Amino acid sequence: MAASTTASSSSQKVWFITGCSSGIGRELALAALARGDKVIATARSAAKLDDLVQRGAHTVALDVTWADDVLHKTIVDAVAVYGRIDILVNNAGYVLQGAMEECSAQEVFDLFNTNVFGVLNMVRAVMPYLRAQKSGVVANIGSLAAWRSHATTGMYCATKFATAGITEGLREEVAHLGIEVTSIDLGSFRTELAANMVVSKRNIPELDAATNPVREFLSSLHGKQPGDPVKAAKLISELLTKTGRGAGRTLPPRLAFGKDSVAYVKDALERSQKMLDEWSEIVSTTNHDDTA
Repeated sequence: MAASTTASSSSQKVWFITGCSSGIGRELALAALARGDKVIATARSAAKLDDLVQRGAHTVALDVTWADDVLHKTIVDAVAVYGRIDILVNNAGYVLQGAMEECSAQEVFDLFNTNVFGVLNMVRAVMPYLRAQKSGVVANIGSLAAWRSHATTGMYCATKFATAGITEGLREEVAHLGIEVTSIDLGSFRTELAANMVVSKRNIPELDAATNPVREFLSSLHGKQPGDPVKAAKLISELLTKTGRGAGRTLPPRLAFGKDSVAYVKDALERSQKMLDEWSEIVSTTNHDDTA
């Protein structure tokens, strides 16, 4: 109970972050701890979080694909540590590489189970506490992949498109309760995400002309991604707590994050505008005659 009083009576925030064993999740946990906030860091294996324990984090073994009742108990126990959760960061996820036809039903289900259904599982588990508080932030770690799909990464892109839709819908549902929801659409940051891609077991040689250039690009990108995850984590921590560069700002539904993400989103929007310019006149001729 003392932890609850401390957390709720000061500017100190309590974070709950999934996927903290590496990458953005780990760096965000460290950034939050550096601010003096409380962090509940999770990964499928808590043993991979020992360094975060040494920095002051409370760690929990958690798989976002667990059944609701198991997740519920895990969250109940986690909330008891500090008495509340102020910021939920849905970061757990991975990339499946393979053409649409190459990816098996099981491979696709596993991907969506983590990247999409896992987000929904965490929302169902944590949202009751945020509603009771009438405050809080839900940040879904999205991707520039949510703005345009490509050969070979189309299934991964589809999960990020889905998460973006979930984010915008959830945002409208809980805004009146004082809860903010945003998607942070990351560009390419120098993490292990590219190295840990899952590749479909099936290969269709006839598709190689379309898929191989993307595979080669992704392989060459690892270790050379332009984004610095430490800088990203610091900025995200400021935005979600409305401090520093986030002071006085309202989080948007979706935020292009990273120089390459900004350029990518601009290109996607220009493509959409070009489509409207070319097609809006003809496709707008389909209304009933008795409507404007």
